[in-house]
Amino acid sequence: MDIEQIRRDTPLTQSTIYLDTAAASLPPDAVLDEVRGYLHDTGHIGIYLPAFRKETYARVDAVRAQLAAFLNAQPDEIAFMKNASEAISLVAQGIDWKVGDEILVADTEMLSNLLPWKRLEHTRGVTVRMVAANSEGVLDPQAFAQAMTPRTRLLTFSHLPNSTGALQDAAAICAVAREHGALSLVNASQSAGMVRTDVAALGCDFLAGCGRKALRATEGTGFLYVRRALADGMEPALAGWWNGTYDRSTGALSFVSGARRFEAGCPIVPAILGLGAALTYAQTIGIDAIEARVRELTAYAVERLAGLPGFELYGPRDASRRIGIVPFNVRGVDPAAIVAELEQQSCIIEAGNFMADAILARYGVSSMARVSLHYFNTHEEIDRVTALVRAAISR
Repeated sequence: MDIEQIRRDTPLTQSTIYLDTAAASLPPDAVLDEVRGYLHDTGHIGIYLPAFRKETYARVDAVRAQLAAFLNAQPDEIAFMKNASEAISLVAQGIDWKVGDEILVADTEMLSNLLPWKRLEHTRGVTVRMVAANSEGVLDPQAFAQAMTPRTRLLTFSHLPNSTGALQDAAAICAVAREHGALSLVNASQSAGMVRTDVAALGCDFLAGCGRKALRATEGTGFLYVRRALADGMEPALAGWWNGTYDRSTGALSFVSGARRFEAGCPIVPAILGLGAALTYAQTIGIDAIEARVRELTAYAVERLAGLPGFELYGPRDASRRIGIVPFNVRGVDPAAIVAELEQQSCIIEAGNFMADAILARYGVSSMARVSLHYFNTHEEIDRVTALVRAAISR
């Protein structure tokens, strides 16, 4: 891995320490060039010139196939979304729920993987039951097994929660669902692009993800994997010319087969093409090399930050159980003040509740600071951030 070249491909790293990939990462220039090139052509060639539009949709199909291969899925199991929140909501609205059905949700989830299910309690008469992680935010597959009942239809959890950084044993949790005849949805918003994401190995029925985080694509790049056997039996919540037809003479409605039935209207072409460029960039480096580097940087960040007076780490103490995300507080110091101080020194981290109330309540805090790394970061940047936090809390 040529870190110097990667940083040259990411110009902001020359002036700013960027440690907020868990919110959105920095796209490399190759991604931005792909988006700019398409937008330029829409105005200089003509967005609906027939030959150009035919080529554009062929490029969209190529990215769909590329993303499917990246996830070890089939192209017709992939739908493009604006973000993972949209993907999760469309699954929630697409299943034929019955009154009394149960949904198990990990208590490590942020709002986007809780609200769609809680809404079903009000609209479909289902019951949402929370499954608690341990004191370090790690989910035990046995906890899901013990929560299962004959009414359980689906379980869902984040592969890598945004508020703990604990990499979960997703395959084992999905296996619990299969053993009990339930469906499983993996929220891979933080993990896709940072660790190998193989839907066959995970054994999940649905996987929701986004491109703007670990994959380093732009905003507006989400995706949904739906296991082929399930897609055609689900109701698309969105309908339009891209995914359905209407026969005016008979009144018959029909939707396309496969996961694309969840897409309606024009695809967001610039974002999709940028996602394709981001996938190419990540695959050129190698996902295993990316994971190894981020794991090493994460362990180093935990070690360095732990030396700060009053430092409180959230999530696993064992660095091998976490990746990329280091949430923390310094006793007696407002995390927002730390973020503001670092911003003045051209260093970007984040603070807040990260819409993960259950985890914050467990730790007895209302907000936390969060350093979130990626492979383009360096040990020197971590040292600099540690020094800046030390200076900020001593004021």
